[in-house]
Amino acid sequence: MPDSLRSALKEISVNQDAVIIANGTDMMPRIREEGLKVDKLLDLSAIDGELSYINVEDNIVKIGAMTTVSQIASSDAFRGSLNAFYEIVSKFGGPQIRNRATIGGNICAASSSEDFIPLLLTLDASVVLQSVNGKRNVKLENFIIGKRMVARRNDEILTEIQFNRPSDDYLSGFEKVGRRNILIINLVNMAVLMSVNDKKFSDVRVALNRVSGKVPQRARATEEFLKGKKIDDDSVINQARYKLRDELKLTSDFRASADYRINLAQAMFEKLVRRLLGGFNNE
Repeated sequence: MPDSLRSALKEISVNQDAVIIANGTDMMPRIREEGLKVDKLLDLSAIDGELSYINVEDNIVKIGAMTTVSQIASSDAFRGSLNAFYEIVSKFGGPQIRNRATIGGNICAASSSEDFIPLLLTLDASVVLQSVNGKRNVKLENFIIGKRMVARRNDEILTEIQFNRPSDDYLSGFEKVGRRNILIINLVNMAVLMSVNDKKFSDVRVALNRVSGKVPQRARATEEFLKGKKIDDDSVINQARYKLRDELKLTSDFRASADYRINLAQAMFEKLVRRLLGGFNNE
């Protein structure tokens, strides 16, 4: 348990087989309940002060990897075009989990049950990876390479998440559905970020917890279909629903069938788009 980031980087450089944990809300249940075998843990909880922050510099939002969900909830940095962050928080576990779970841990868990990943994908976010040899910046969509698999070198620690703050003519939204509202693994979650100009979709970004695999991805064919289409043409959203259905390549599992997830995703997509369009119509 290092007491500084500098010390942590030294530790991981000589213990490259160690598993990194933040506050353990994902890792510890996996060890207890799934029998995950871990020989070495590098615990970052003692250095959260160095990696717990939310800064906006030159319109670039920078979030320290150890920033908790509760800290995101209490920050004013996400008002306006980034309101979906608060919508995620409202559906994220209970108070105890929100006080301990970190955004960096949510990303590094790299599974379809993580709520912040779809929203960060719509924001074209990047992660900062740091080692004793320096830093590198990796696009989030390239960082998550498979279920529970990330493009982190064995001597690196994820220290920060970065993205350009969308302008005020954007709106964002998030929805998820599980067997109950919170404290459960979701069946489908989705984030949408979009802007409207001259009664047309000028930019649309849609990300789901599953598109063609078991990790969150952008629904790029659906995005491209909507761009430039008129927002007051009801047939457009209906066509986009079918475009999304064609784009989703899902498989059934013990939680839900593929057809159920696809139908749920279509309904969630329409609900989110219409809700955000209501915000533009009220401006």
